[in-house]
Amino acid sequence: MNENIITAIPTLEQDVPPTEIMVQNFWLPVACGLGVALLLVIIALLLVLRRRKRPLPPPPSPLQVAFGRLDQLAAELPPLRECSLRLSMVLRTYLTGQVQDPALYETHEEFSRRMDALSSVPTACRYETRFLLERLADMKYAGLTENDPQKSRVLIEEARGIISHIDRARAQEAASAAAIAKVQKIS
Repeated sequence: MNENIITAIPTLEQDVPPTEIMVQNFWLPVACGLGVALLLVIIALLLVLRRRKRPLPPPPSPLQVAFGRLDQLAAELPPLRECSLRLSMVLRTYLTGQVQDPALYETHEEFSRRMDALSSVPTACRYETRFLLERLADMKYAGLTENDPQKSRVLIEEARGIISHIDRARAQEAASAAAIAKVQKIS
């Protein structure tokens, strides 16, 4: 058995110099390494180009967020107190995001006492916005626990209408301001 193992071991040729074997083995790993590096660079470039082609979608506007929350409220139809709380938050969040009014960060009393409350809301929308916020605060503090889906739907649709009205009025104000700026620029 030991004789089979000894005969199985290959022997080197005597006339091949060791420097020739080293030179042949040196270029093979270098070429493989360069090939792998080149392949990694190509993959990295493709990933970068692919990522640049797909821009990130823009974040939802305050209008889209408000309408989404109103849709969620309309689907759930919570009791009046909870509905008034959530509607107030939706409306205040919209006002903070869209017209930069700090209503979200104030209590109802602070909001009511502030002289410039809703000053950044279009003039045509101020009264109805303040009136709805006052009614929601009254419901919130009255502690209504009844579940009246019809009243909840009316409040949700009223809030939706006010938010739509604010958005339309702001768009009209922006268009008229752009027209005025254009006329002033020409003059």
